[in-house]
Amino acid sequence: MLTEQRANQIKHDLQGRIAAIAQTRGRLSQRQLVEDVDAIRSVAQNHGFTTVSCLAGKLESAIARDSGGSTLLCFLDALHDAVKLEPMRGSAQQALLASIALRMG
Repeated sequence: MLTEQRANQIKHDLQGRIAAIAQTRGRLSQRQLVEDVDAIRSVAQNHGFTTVSCLAGKLESAIARDSGGSTLLCFLDALHDAVKLEPMRGSAQQALLASIALRMG
């Protein structure tokens, strides 16, 4: 079980990684983008941030389908929200995933 201090450190790390992708999104190769998102997914999974891990996995799939920049920003916003809200109950996770589906049309 994570201490509150350690959980906050992980959240800070994840937020930094998400912000870095957002700031460099037009300059990253698809390969680098996937690697950066995979790093977020891995950190989240290793520390029990299941919603963040799930969203990062879905973003990796969207990148593989070569989705546009608006999709990336939508997922980055959702990842940012998920990091703030972790740990999250299943129903809250489903609501967050549904909000992404609505934003993407």
